[in-house]
Amino acid sequence: MIVIDIMGIDTIQAISEEKKVHRSLAEIYSVDENDIIFRAIEGFIIHDGVEQTSFLLDIQIQAPKELEDKEESVKLFLLDSFKDVSIHKRILFKYFDSEKEFVFKDDEYPLYMTDKNVVHIENHYQEEEYEEKYEEPYMGDILSEFDNYIKDHPDADEKEVYEVLTGIREKVTESKRKERKHD
Repeated sequence: MIVIDIMGIDTIQAISEEKKVHRSLAEIYSVDENDIIFRAIEGFIIHDGVEQTSFLLDIQIQAPKELEDKEESVKLFLLDSFKDVSIHKRILFKYFDSEKEFVFKDDEYPLYMTDKNVVHIENHYQEEEYEEKYEEPYMGDILSEFDNYIKDHPDADEKEVYEVLTGIREKVTESKRKERKHD
């Protein structure tokens, strides 16, 4: 199996770019398309404290040693394919003995998920239920409101203060609900 790691690119863009090159790489390597997978590595390329995403693309290819003769063609193809993805590119080939690779496949399932075999789960909760469980964060100046309440009510006990803060939260949630209904 050939594994190609891509770092220094947004993950969503990596998925899009992979679709453009997958079939051609299988042809260059003379392997079945199922024998190539890509990984979009989450993380950042950093130099001197500055994040380098979309400036430096790092591509690392793990391939069986018997495909080493395809290296130059693959390199040139990837440089051309990713020319608009980043300014600079680094390509590193890592070769391994095929005898040391073990891939276990469960014959009861397809080898890969596709648009046709992936299970789509509908979201069955109602928006109102979601709002009740997961209320919007309060974006106002709660500290001023809290300070003003404490100044105006210096003898308020914890229960009273809690009820006031809960009331602020409920007002915000209700106003957000009304905003969504009007959208």
